[in-house]
Amino acid sequence: MNDSLKAAAQVGDIDLLYKLIQMEPYLLEHTDLIPFVDTPLHIAAAAGHASFSTEILRLKPSFAWKLNQYGLSPMHLALQNKHYRMVYRFVDINKELVRVKGREGLTPLHFATQSGKLDVVVKFLSACPSSIEDVTVKSETALHIAVKYNQFQALEVLVGWLQRNCQKHAKDQEKHVLNWKDEAGHTILHLSVLRGFSQAVRLLIESNIDINAKNIDDSTVLDIVETQTHSYSPEMKNMLVQRGALRGFSLATSPLLEQELRAKITLDERIAICVTRLRRRISNDTRNALLIVAIFFATSTYEAALNPPESVGKVVMQVQAFFWFWAFNTCSFYMSILMICLLMPRGRISVIVTSPLLIFSGCYVFSMLLISPSLSLTIATWIVPCILIVLYCWGASIYVRLAKKLKMYGCKLEDKSKFAGGNRW
Repeated sequence: MNDSLKAAAQVGDIDLLYKLIQMEPYLLEHTDLIPFVDTPLHIAAAAGHASFSTEILRLKPSFAWKLNQYGLSPMHLALQNKHYRMVYRFVDINKELVRVKGREGLTPLHFATQSGKLDVVVKFLSACPSSIEDVTVKSETALHIAVKYNQFQALEVLVGWLQRNCQKHAKDQEKHVLNWKDEAGHTILHLSVLRGFSQAVRLLIESNIDINAKNIDDSTVLDIVETQTHSYSPEMKNMLVQRGALRGFSLATSPLLEQELRAKITLDERIAICVTRLRRRISNDTRNALLIVAIFFATSTYEAALNPPESVGKVVMQVQAFFWFWAFNTCSFYMSILMICLLMPRGRISVIVTSPLLIFSGCYVFSMLLISPSLSLTIATWIVPCILIVLYCWGASIYVRLAKKLKMYGCKLEDKSKFAGGNRW
């Protein structure tokens, strides 16, 4: 790099910068052609010259992503030299700079977590929420870094942010990040137990972490605690056992995937797979259209139950005619309710919608009981919804029981969109 340009960056002289550009218009371009170099932005960021750095970043945005010979970006250098106001300026200009990967895949969030700079960690998470998913070359998240460097407060911030995040797919993100494994197969809970970090263990077992996850050696956290003779902690063991921690061999009772695939497929599996394939073939537009039709049928049949042909509050139809009215109307009503249940997305939203549907069905049963002219139809009105509820619960139990198994086969029961963005997992 030109010595005059380097001098301008070291003192933060913008006027000198433009004088040099006037003399050599391709001055910055020449620097950009070098793969690994201390650009003027690197030098200014290390020196803390915010205005000069901003001007360079405006003229040459690519400099912000370039690494020097030591594998550091300008953002890393600003953090390393504790120029936090400049770091905030970088984030305000381009939020994605929080995700720039330096040496060994360390991002600025990893750097801030490692040093325990909580206000910077919060700033990074607020500006770029997806940065918490980035991993190093050792497959370590920012949470692994916090445990590795005994930064308990930083770990509290990261876990607390995951638990309070309300963005789309936040629940999935929380589960994935908390249970992410490094290159040794250690989750952050494994790592905390290995390091005897009792504060972190106490925090993590209260979160949405898998307490019985296995590392690359098929060891759970309880196995690790019991094998650490040099630093055995009865208190930590009791804490884990109370939260349901198990030994590795206790979890090895499930058959291998090869055995599952070779076994004859059961009726339960056939039903679950058939319904899942059907749901996945339906597009969102088709699903919305079918939901509208199902809701229309359900409300229409409910209205027919409220207002059948009557005279002075009594049904004028004969018992045989009423039977056919009851049969067709009830069949249409419950088929519509079943269609709504099948088309609704799985998860908590399904539970929220199913509860009012059950109450709505109860109102239909009550209306039919009031207008039913015979005892046999009254009994049938009670029996039909009971049978349907039993069948629905049976189907739901099949889904719950086979969800993990089908997921292993690449056939997820729930339609979950993949995380968008760069290389995170």
